[in-house]
Amino acid sequence: MNYLDQLDQMLDANFRLVSIETYEAERVVELFTQLSRFSNKAFYVWENNTGLHRMGASHIKIPRTVIPKELLDHIDGCKHFGVFILRDFNKALGDEKIIQSLMRIASGDINKVVVLLSDYIDLPTPLAPFTLRSKHQMRQTG
Repeated sequence: MNYLDQLDQMLDANFRLVSIETYEAERVVELFTQLSRFSNKAFYVWENNTGLHRMGASHIKIPRTVIPKELLDHIDGCKHFGVFILRDFNKALGDEKIIQSLMRIASGDINKVVVLLSDYIDLPTPLAPFTLRSKHQMRQTG
């Protein structure tokens, strides 16, 4: 099974939160980009200090999504399915309000997936039952 199939299966699992630990985050984002080309799902990427944008349109930032709490309020308020890739979100996971927001998203009525992507993710215990965890050690190609 290739990496694209694995990512697609992770998104189709019954988890709203997915954590992916990898030292090759750029490569994982590229795989999500490839996956988005063949999918009817909306993919978004959030990066610290820059905010959220739709994958493939990084020049168009979504307003009021730079601060983690505002970002999660935006995701929670979305009325459509989306895959939200949050890069290096560890610092925010230390905030109880952030944990509560993620739990609300994970148990909400609208199906959406929040992907936590970093080299290491210190997942708070209350989020564990809602989270599909994955550690990737990708091989070099070339």
